[in-house]
Amino acid sequence: MNCQLITTTRRGNQQQLLGLLRTPLLGTTNKNFNCMNIINKPSPNFLPGRKKFKPEAIVIHIMQGTLYGTDSWFQSPVSKVSAHYGIGKKGEVHQYVNEKDSAYHAGRVNAPTWSLIKMADNGLFINPDYYTVGIEHEGDINTDWTDEMYTTSSNLIRAISLRWSIPLDRDHIIGHHEIYSLKTCPGNIVDINKLIAMAENPKMVNEPVTA
Repeated sequence: MNCQLITTTRRGNQQQLLGLLRTPLLGTTNKNFNCMNIINKPSPNFLPGRKKFKPEAIVIHIMQGTLYGTDSWFQSPVSKVSAHYGIGKKGEVHQYVNEKDSAYHAGRVNAPTWSLIKMADNGLFINPDYYTVGIEHEGDINTDWTDEMYTTSSNLIRAISLRWSIPLDRDHIIGHHEIYSLKTCPGNIVDINKLIAMAENPKMVNEPVTA
């Protein structure tokens, strides 16, 4: 398999990923890797940069809908919401926001159970968008995840974790409801511990070279 870096361009602050080189993650010796094809679906709904922060955790979301419906919603400035990535039932990966920027995916905080939530000196919560990466997944809270979703999501989680030195554990791979308790997102069907275990021990490893 021969994966080529074709080209990238920029439109304002949003990177346009026209072609991507896919290579094994650092430390792997498996030469039979797959290409993770990431389709760019740029959203206007993001904050350039991350203030003084960097990604420290990955938030798992459920779309409550289809991948293509989510594309449309995230690409509308009316929605004022986004995520960094969306994963479809067949393992498709769409990127909405560059990892170096703050997607609008987890900015509201209510009775958080996440142990690493940040608070400012004034006692208010610091916007989690500044220090998290958001991954949406096709379906709803009652939908079983496909094997392709688990495989793709775990590979993406591994790539992000290596890129930003994020530990693969339940303090750093979390559900949206752990930040915003008024939602059940991503629901009780997804097994986040399974995602973490797969990310730690992938049979095939794929890393996006560009975030």
